[in-house]
Amino acid sequence: MHHIPIFQNLENEQIQEVQRLIRQIELAPGSVLFREGDRADSLYLVRKGSLKLVRYGSDGSEYILDTLFPGDFYGGDQLFLSSVARETGVAAESLGICMIKAEELQHLILQKPEIALKSMTYLNAKLDQYRLQVEMLSTSDIQKRICMYLFERYRKTGSTTLHLTQDDIGSALHLTKETVNRKLSSLKDEGILRVEGKGKLRILDMARLEAISFES
Repeated sequence: MHHIPIFQNLENEQIQEVQRLIRQIELAPGSVLFREGDRADSLYLVRKGSLKLVRYGSDGSEYILDTLFPGDFYGGDQLFLSSVARETGVAAESLGICMIKAEELQHLILQKPEIALKSMTYLNAKLDQYRLQVEMLSTSDIQKRICMYLFERYRKTGSTTLHLTQDDIGSALHLTKETVNRKLSSLKDEGILRVEGKGKLRILDMARLEAISFES
């Protein structure tokens, strides 16, 4: 539990108390953890794998709003305000989740207020990330948009190997699979990345990727 940001610096006995509150959930790729409109009364902490937060268009199209990785959590705002889930949570790969009922965690927060402060810090960082996403979607240069997305994915995971399908990129950036395929091929020809089988990209030239992402 110490590797999860909001529980860092807790004493051992408090960690043990958190562990008693946790329900472990294991999900296969493609399984749904929660759906848009469900009552949001729990905190979901990603222990392993990754969780896609998606919304669906009227035609059934999937739009990826965010992807959560180990140490990330969903439902932090429910610690302060009861509401419903605004997205559907889908396992992007084999997923391990620690679930804690918000009501139970609130009792712990009364004893350790810094948990709430860490949650607010995390949520503020997410707001900055969503602002960047708006900037990406408003960028008319498609290649730059894709580079921004890949660089942000690298920044979040810390790995130059990105587990992404063309559908994932298209859903996140509102692009067709054909457009994504064409632009990835161009980046491959420039030596910026390499496609290593279905759903796996490797960044070869990080400096060039970053330069394209932030060029004006």
